[in-house]
Amino acid sequence: MSQITTRFEVVYRENNLSDNDYYVYGSGGGSLDILQFIEENGLRAPIAVIDREAKKTPIDVLNAYELKNVDHPVVVSSISFYGEIKHALVKHNEQFKSKLIPLMPYSENVTNRLYISESAWNEYQSLSESAYRGIHNWNGSQLQNQGFYISKSGEDFAHGFRLLCEKLPEQVQLIDSSQYDFDYFSNALGEQNTDLKRLEVTPAAQLAIEDFLEKHYEEIAQQLGSHWKVVNCRITKLAKVLNSNVGSNKLHLDNMPKPVKKILLYITPPSADTGSTMIQLEDGSQITVEGEAGTFLLFQNSRLQHRGLSTDKLNRLVCELTIATNQYKDTQVRTVGLVSEYPYKPWQRCGAYKVNLGGGANFNGENWICYDECDGANIQPISFTPKTILPNLDNSCSLVYSSHFFEHIDHETLTNLLTESWRILQPDGDLLIKIPDFDSARTAGLNGNMQYFNQFSQSKELLKNWQKHGVDPKCALSHAANVITSFWNSDYGHLYKDQASARSGYCGPVRLTSEEYAEIFKIESINEISKILTQKVRDSEKDFQFNHQNAWTKLEFINLVSSFGFELVSTSYELIEYAFPDVPDFEAHKPISNYYYFKKIANTNKGKS
Repeated sequence: MSQITTRFEVVYRENNLSDNDYYVYGSGGGSLDILQFIEENGLRAPIAVIDREAKKTPIDVLNAYELKNVDHPVVVSSISFYGEIKHALVKHNEQFKSKLIPLMPYSENVTNRLYISESAWNEYQSLSESAYRGIHNWNGSQLQNQGFYISKSGEDFAHGFRLLCEKLPEQVQLIDSSQYDFDYFSNALGEQNTDLKRLEVTPAAQLAIEDFLEKHYEEIAQQLGSHWKVVNCRITKLAKVLNSNVGSNKLHLDNMPKPVKKILLYITPPSADTGSTMIQLEDGSQITVEGEAGTFLLFQNSRLQHRGLSTDKLNRLVCELTIATNQYKDTQVRTVGLVSEYPYKPWQRCGAYKVNLGGGANFNGENWICYDECDGANIQPISFTPKTILPNLDNSCSLVYSSHFFEHIDHETLTNLLTESWRILQPDGDLLIKIPDFDSARTAGLNGNMQYFNQFSQSKELLKNWQKHGVDPKCALSHAANVITSFWNSDYGHLYKDQASARSGYCGPVRLTSEEYAEIFKIESINEISKILTQKVRDSEKDFQFNHQNAWTKLEFINLVSSFGFELVSTSYELIEYAFPDVPDFEAHKPISNYYYFKKIANTNKGKS
């Protein structure tokens, strides 16, 4: 039994479908497996199969969107796409909400692995595609339009790779062969396909595949509309069997997230006579891949149904590459357990020492090193300057975290800390940053939304002091300016150290009129607004200290950090909170904060901004 039929047997029993009418949603491989399982075991058949459109082949399918009344339960045959299917159906007809039955337990929160997988992959695909397509002026591709793309590698490569693969040893297929691939979804071993053997991907084979990846990287990226990487690699040797209908030789979909696709590199020449792959297009027509050795098929394996075509003429050799969108070029060949399919998230936490930058005297967490200029029992004192060297070895830390600190330091000190963070982080290490939501502050200022700034809890005495110094406390732009750039003078005393003493002097935004603020805030670049406001403070004040002196739009900040050898993997609070349960007080200031999760890119040319 496959994973899908195993789960169907459970939901069939738990929902008493033997005594009730029900639908099956989906017309792909999962649905076909379920129908075959029902027939073989004499179970009650669904009253109909439904999908996003009506079909006649390979089975009769009704259009789900034409159902006026959803009177019966609907078993969704897809595991990976349940959330996406649910949202589409419920948006069309609210009745579906109470009728859908997932094959796997599913809930729309971070306690559910499938929800996390869908959310993380969807966000990461959007980030990857936006970054690539903006730079490369991408205007679409055959892969996007039709779901597949066929090309070929050079004859010399194909000949040499075939000779190499014909000498590769077989891998032993064990049920626990992916035991250590904790971060991958597994394809549970059910129906054994004795018609194929997995070959060992030796170092020599890896080098040959990396050569192929390097030569065709840009060609494939153009089809994808994004950078990409290999998340799994297999080399398969198929037995001489004519018209096999076992395992991958059955018409099926792979039920993977949309950002995950496959490349089939044909080591032996593909054709209907010598063995190949047939793909069924969305209009019902079929295409068989044909060509010379070295031909390869890039296709959306969870969009187009497909099947292997077996032959008794030769032992067909195929290199199967599971690939996924990425934010930078990566030609590393990754091999995982035989029953491992794809990573359940596009990113994974890295584990070891954790560093907090500018966490304050009250920051307290087990196994954390907290650097700050203030005193505290949990603090390792340090002075933050453009020349600061963090007292950590290269590649020694798993996480660098900073919360509402980067806006307090000047640009040169910040860029130095980004360089140092990259140095001390392990390859694939995590950089987690929380800073004020400057975009929302600027928007609230321009819209006169004083309610937004009530979250900052400015005292009446402080606002009266603004009025006294010519700053209108009833003007939303004054408050927006205070979020972006603020300072205190010597008469006021240190904002964070002298909290018990009575206050005089001034603490707030640069002393300008509302009209002057309005003119400055016409500028869309928040970093430019910050530079103007900080310069006005320097020009008008003598003895002062900055509170905030650095600010950015969301995109400006992402571009800045990325230029130091990091890739952005998420800005979703929900996903980041789930991934970092060990960060103290992570939710503090959430309504007025932006969260950024970056990962270190190893062996990259870091920029200086």
